[in-house]
Amino acid sequence: MTQPPAPASAGTFRLGPIEFARGISGLNAYTYLYVSLIVMPIVSFLSFTQPYVLNEIVGIPLAEQGRITGFLSTMQEIVALCLIGFVSALSDRFGRRPIYAMGAFIAGIGFGLYGFASSEQDLYMYRFVYAIGVTAVGAMIAVTAADYPAETSRGKLSGATGMLNGLGVGLAILLGSKIPAILKDNGFDGAEAGRYMLLTVAAICVVTAIIMQLGLKGGTPTGKRSKIGLIKTLQIGLREGRLNPRLIICYAGSGVGRADLTLVVTFVSLWLQQLGRDEGMSGVEALKSAGMMLAIIQGSSLLSAPFIGISIDRFHRLTSVMVALIVAGIGYTLLGIQAQPFTPRGYMASALACIGQMVVIRTGTALLGQETPIDVRGSVIGFAGLCGAAGILFTSLAGGYLFDHWMISGPIVLTGVANLLIGIGAFVIWDRDGRPLRFDPSEAKSLEPAGFGH
Repeated sequence: MTQPPAPASAGTFRLGPIEFARGISGLNAYTYLYVSLIVMPIVSFLSFTQPYVLNEIVGIPLAEQGRITGFLSTMQEIVALCLIGFVSALSDRFGRRPIYAMGAFIAGIGFGLYGFASSEQDLYMYRFVYAIGVTAVGAMIAVTAADYPAETSRGKLSGATGMLNGLGVGLAILLGSKIPAILKDNGFDGAEAGRYMLLTVAAICVVTAIIMQLGLKGGTPTGKRSKIGLIKTLQIGLREGRLNPRLIICYAGSGVGRADLTLVVTFVSLWLQQLGRDEGMSGVEALKSAGMMLAIIQGSSLLSAPFIGISIDRFHRLTSVMVALIVAGIGYTLLGIQAQPFTPRGYMASALACIGQMVVIRTGTALLGQETPIDVRGSVIGFAGLCGAAGILFTSLAGGYLFDHWMISGPIVLTGVANLLIGIGAFVIWDRDGRPLRFDPSEAKSLEPAGFGH
């Protein structure tokens, strides 16, 4: 006699093969999936359209764009370094929802202001506002990714959100490449087209903030308010890392993974658009050309997302992180040494780099969620966010310098080497753990309290 399929655990919501954590309702789940789609334009759109803003709205000379791009990214990550631990600790006290919604709203204000920049000083002021909002959003992306899935569905939900994130980046590219072109065809100049483009994304941010507040789960996973300050957040993150070497890889992977994402939408976009302008394209044409290339890159990432999600729940998560880091390292290094990326070899290297980057982020998020005690989840993930901000800060500073003084693909080579080095570190820990290959749910620490007296 055929046995009926096993039901979802009592009190949990299931969407197809994906089981959500206890206490997550259908409304919470669907809102989380919507946010996974729309959050990528919030965090990546400004970096992707940065060259257009510099050229068409503010009029920054090409020779200075690498420096300014690096400094703007650096300032944003300094804000993140100062705020992300505090923001994550607040989420353990007041819940994820209000922090997430407020972050999206403030980012929207930043977008609206950015379109009216008329000088380099304006860019820094308005980017500061945006940085506050996007820091809160970035912190809550990681924390909610750990909160929402059941342990056995971390990979499957990560694969689903990976597809939505990929579509979101595609939406950002579509908005950034189509809106200015359409407006210019209808008589607007380049600066006006850019302002309306940024105001459109600002409106999306405000609407999303409202949806977050109405649809995401309130409170914290434990139902308690943990009064943890910034110093204690750092202590908890360091303590848990010392006790669990796998978290060290998560911290390092967070640094290189977030740097990878910033690299793709900032320096790769700047590189491609400068190549286009060198070939005689206008600012709008160069932005459109770069958008097509980035769309191909994201398309490869999007198609691989379901397979990545399934593998995360099947193979050992540390093993997956290790392989992902090595693949990303090879992809970025190959891409960075291409003199002309608009070739089959360049497309192949781009696809390999983007797939590797996505797997690093997805597997790292799953491993971090698995290894983080429930009562200090926001704090530990906040510490990982600090490492991510530090990684972007380093990439922005070093990448801007290499872009201007070595070669314009220098930041890409730098990121490839960083991925390979951390991949070697992951191999060392994997080897010490006995070279595990299969995922074992009994290893998870995600439902255990840390017992760190707070």
